Amino acid sequence: MIEFIVLGGPVMIPLLFCSVIAVAVSLERIWFLIRSRVDTEDLMEDIKLSLGQGKVLEAMQLAKKSKGPVASVLSAGIAYYDQDKSEIKERMEEIGKDEIYKMEKRMSILDTIVTISPLLGLLGTVTGIIKSFNVLAALDGIDQPAALSTGIAEALITTATGLLIAIPAMAIYSYLSSVIDRNIAEMTKRSNELISVLGSRGDY
Repeated sequence: MIEFIVLGGPVMIPLLFCSVIAVAVSLERIWFLIRSRVDTEDLMEDIKLSLGQGKVLEAMQLAKKSKGPVASVLSAGIAYYDQDKSEIKERMEEIGKDEIYKMEKRMSILDTIVTISPLLGLLGTVTGIIKSFNVLAALDGIDQPAALSTGIAEALITTATGLLIAIPAMAIYSYLSSVIDRNIAEMTKRSNELISVLGSRGDY
């Protein structure tokens, strides 16, 4: 591995840094989203049942005991159950924005790594080719193929490394983005359901 890194030249240092950051961010985001998963359909049914029986405090406790962005938004809405619909909606939107920020936190880092890793690999390719041409110019031919192969190896290794970092990072980024989009859609759906339930209680 060390020999492989050395053959890749100085560009391998930022590429290795990118790989470490990509792995760390990916694992942290996956763990965060896994911990925040909850069956929102069951949660919503329980909340509807409690509110239908006039047990607002019980509905609040159900939302607070649950994890995830949907539960947080529902909890905020129930807390304002005796207010106007517009105020309930405004409060839920405010909490929803906070939850979206939490879900999208550090995603920009992963996106940046997906973009710059192939570019760093390309930079290593260019420097490796330049090194090869410098060897050719100095030797006035290919009398020392080992010296020439060093530049070629650097060019190929950095390109491969950049792609090996970018491709998995892009796959993980796409997966995480799809999970976040589903959570946002679920927040919107359940928020509208809660507003409808609260509005039907005749408190307005």
